Amino acid sequence: MRIGSSLSGIDLTAQNNLLRAFNELNQSNTRLATMKRVNSGRDDPAGLIAIGQMQSELTAIREASDNASRAVGLIRTADSGLGQVSSLLNDVRGAIVSVAGGGLSKAEIAAKQLEVDAAMEAINRIGNTTSFGGRNLLDGQGGYRVSDVNAEQVTDIQVQANAGGGQQTPDIEVTQAATAAEMTFNNGSGSLDQDTTLMLSGDQGTVTLQFSAGTTLDQVATAVQASQETSGVTASVDGNDLTLTSTAVGSDATVSAAAIEGTFDVGPDTTVEGTDIVVNVDGVEFTGDGNQVQVDTATLKADIEFAEGFTGEVDPITISGDAMTFSFSPKVSQTASVAMPTINTAALGNGNGRLSDLTSGGKFDLSSGNLSQAMEVIDAASMDVLRGRAKAGAFEKYTIESSQEMLGAMEVNISSALSTILDTDVATETSRLVRSQILVDASVSTLKIAGRSRSLISGLFDSM
Repeated sequence: MRIGSSLSGIDLTAQNNLLRAFNELNQSNTRLATMKRVNSGRDDPAGLIAIGQMQSELTAIREASDNASRAVGLIRTADSGLGQVSSLLNDVRGAIVSVAGGGLSKAEIAAKQLEVDAAMEAINRIGNTTSFGGRNLLDGQGGYRVSDVNAEQVTDIQVQANAGGGQQTPDIEVTQAATAAEMTFNNGSGSLDQDTTLMLSGDQGTVTLQFSAGTTLDQVATAVQASQETSGVTASVDGNDLTLTSTAVGSDATVSAAAIEGTFDVGPDTTVEGTDIVVNVDGVEFTGDGNQVQVDTATLKADIEFAEGFTGEVDPITISGDAMTFSFSPKVSQTASVAMPTINTAALGNGNGRLSDLTSGGKFDLSSGNLSQAMEVIDAASMDVLRGRAKAGAFEKYTIESSQEMLGAMEVNISSALSTILDTDVATETSRLVRSQILVDASVSTLKIAGRSRSLISGLFDSM
């Protein structure tokens, strides 16, 4: 046995084992105390980077989820306001129908007019006061505004996007009007030469008409017109020409005529189609569907319906405002937008008038006698409100709710992956703690034995 003054290899080994055991014991104690497997970069450098990225993403996901929840409240608030406006418009509609019945006295009509005035005032109040979190929703700040529309040219315009939200006046020109399908029958005599069974079809359906020999073209036209609601085809006579015309316009409008019995010669084409409108907007040409066209340029996206037969340049239309924009994604560049209608009696209506024209002294008030026009204004205003409600409902159901589902799934999966990397495995770490305690105790005992061996040196000196 060697005994010297320097530490032997056994002494150093025992000390190193004790230090290692203490480090493992401290690490296990730290992990169990914090319930985190990674408490510093030395624990898992790569894991630390992954943890930081996942925690950042989780923070963004949770904020986006909060945005979605807040958007639901905003949309439902707007829908509630629009629903109340729709109810008020129905009350006004009832007053118009009541007056149109003709059985009311002047006093009763005046009382009905007071109800209409109160309803209009309430509509304006709803438009000005409906808000969420200090943001007005129905006063035009949350949607697009269209003004200066000539109803003889444009019957309806629905804006989906207005670049930048500023004011613009697009250059619009109808270069080709939508036309109806049309075919002509001419036999030179102005009447049918023989018994004829005619199968006539249009975009509404098919009818079978029977005529005897000698039936005049005027009589044929009368029979065709009588069935136009079923077939979608009307007729007119000019001399010996019988012209069959579709009631609709556009490429979907058709007229088909064929003789099951007898003859009915309309030329080589027994089926003809109409043509769609062609519109130029800011230098970009669009082909529509009938009188309706979807416009999508760098600055404007809108659905426009033109007056039947109109061609030429459209009087300047002013478009302004922007949609409400939300972010339901960890990436703030990915946004979703929805536009709310402007609720105001001066804005709601059609090209012939606005709701404000139904108030006392207006051109469509209940005593004016223009009740049909008043009803048309109510119909147009109601449709605008209903479109707004439908748009808001679709946005909530298909955009917000789907985003919430996606964000929820992302949070669950990322949290699960983060837990795997970050969280302490209690069972494993407890076992490691017990093992480390045993190693510490063993290392301490070994050092004690080594210390007693070294005390022999001093015993040798004492015996001298």
